[in-house]
Amino acid sequence: MKTSLSILTLLLVSACSSGPSVPDWQLDTQSAMARYSQQYLEGRSKLAAASFDKARNATSATADIAAVAHLELIKCGIAMAALNSAPCSAYTRLAPSNTVDANYYRLLTGDFQHIDKQQIPSQYQAWLMSKNTNDINTQLNQISNPVSRLIATSLSILHRPHNATTVQIGIDTASAQGWRRPLLAYLLLQQKNNTDPLQQQQIQTRIELLQSSLIAQ
Repeated sequence: MKTSLSILTLLLVSACSSGPSVPDWQLDTQSAMARYSQQYLEGRSKLAAASFDKARNATSATADIAAVAHLELIKCGIAMAALNSAPCSAYTRLAPSNTVDANYYRLLTGDFQHIDKQQIPSQYQAWLMSKNTNDINTQLNQISNPVSRLIATSLSILHRPHNATTVQIGIDTASAQGWRRPLLAYLLLQQKNNTDPLQQQQIQTRIELLQSSLIAQ
């Protein structure tokens, strides 16, 4: 899986950069969060939970509140990629004020009016500036990273003008990556909003195929 650099670079400097050696806790956190992202999106809930716990434990060894809060924010971003808008309470309990993370948190919660657009990942900026549905969909397709595209697509559906094409962008993105969790969420949404009997059957067949692959995990 192509790991979401837009998310993971919020977490750590690259272990390959020149300069002082990277502490073991950062390496452990980086690898565990990469596994968490993949496992969560693939629908491997138990493995994903274990990977996140490993990352959080490694970071907690520093007693750095902001660093642990950052992990929780990344977790909320990955959940948003699968249309999961559950409150990011683990982040808010720890979050310091006036940080770059605060802008990303506002993005994830749809509080677009209070965002400093220069303090969010660059791939979201043109999408956030778009006003109508067609422009929003165009900008979604311009986001090269699939995790970031799914996050923006989910936010579009939850908080911005959207249409059936927006949902299809989510479906196509998740399907191309083999990410079962967001794919199922988007297919169910498509099924709910579709009234054509033939298309309904096709969507149901896709859902059944997907669910059978989840059972096999």
